[in-house]
Amino acid sequence: MKKIIFILIFAVIGFQFFATEQVGAPDLPQQLSLASYSVSNGDLVLVNRDIALQNEPSNLASIPADIADNVIVNSEYFLEEQAIPPLKQLFDAAANDGIEHFIINSAYRSGKLQEQLYEQYGADYALPAGYSEHQTGLSIDIGSTVGKMENVTEGKWMEEHAAEFGYILRYPKHKVDITGIEYEPWHFRYIGLPHSVMMKQHDFVFEEYIAYLKEKQFYKMTLDDTTYFVQYTNNKTSVNTLESQNIKVSGNNAGGYIITSVLDET
Repeated sequence: MKKIIFILIFAVIGFQFFATEQVGAPDLPQQLSLASYSVSNGDLVLVNRDIALQNEPSNLASIPADIADNVIVNSEYFLEEQAIPPLKQLFDAAANDGIEHFIINSAYRSGKLQEQLYEQYGADYALPAGYSEHQTGLSIDIGSTVGKMENVTEGKWMEEHAAEFGYILRYPKHKVDITGIEYEPWHFRYIGLPHSVMMKQHDFVFEEYIAYLKEKQFYKMTLDDTTYFVQYTNNKTSVNTLESQNIKVSGNNAGGYIITSVLDET
């Protein structure tokens, strides 16, 4: 089968990123049952003003007060547990670059708190209960103690490097017409690798990335020594994928599943 392959290469902290997209599906010998998964759970659930959260997070953990020396955690905040180790790696990498003045201002919010914020700030800067990413336990508001994030090195560093650690700037300035939310340089969402890097490379917001996966169905990407195979399906029972002992399945909260297989890890 004829394949069109293009390779995009750019340098990021600590590794080279190689992205390969292919026309024509590879052989997929391994059948994976989806019976135990929900389209409304996982790191890649899409929540916005049109798509409501269906399930509350079930794996919340407290962000450590001493997560990193360059961060102030001035209250008890919670995230889904899997999002905390890469958050620490992110802050440690920033410290290595001399970025020292972060503060965490918000993370998981209950529906009650989200409704209060919606009433206080209005629809341009908040969403009603059930439609906010903060209720997923996968979003975090990160500020700077020395100024507004859009003006300081903390904000610029995060916008450039957060994707290397599985986080995305959820509401960028030039995509307001798609997200429906005004620019929020402090709001970051955990979606994991390689998804965040793919979004950064293509300048996608989350809505665009989900649409891209639905259209393309699959892609393969290598980050450092790890190769990922990402595929989309709207089959609710099973999916054929590449052979791997390390597979993550996430619903997209919009009728489909995103399957991420780790193919080579050294």
